[in-house]
Amino acid sequence: MIKVEISKDARDYILNRAEAVTIDGMMACFGCFGATLVPVVLETEPDAPENYEVVFADGIKVYILKGAVIEIEGVRIFLRGDKFVYQELEVEGLRYPAINANLKLSHLG
Repeated sequence: MIKVEISKDARDYILNRAEAVTIDGMMACFGCFGATLVPVVLETEPDAPENYEVVFADGIKVYILKGAVIEIEGVRIFLRGDKFVYQELEVEGLRYPAINANLKLSHLG
């Protein structure tokens, strides 16, 4: 079972916009390390839920892209930024191995 912690301000932010969030991998290139996936949080359900693990945390459905390496302490979703300027959801406690970048591209079609 994957442990997911959602901070109170992030929970309020999510529930004002959606009933679920998706932790997905955004393609990024880092020089000689090649392509890798950087975890991002999206306020939506995924188009292909079969590619995700589903966890319920604090009344929110959380989809996590399969293949993540998760820390023992689990995943933490929190809110970053100033509510008067710009806020976004952030995630920590997981990463995607570089080899998983090819899996991500293949399921996009």
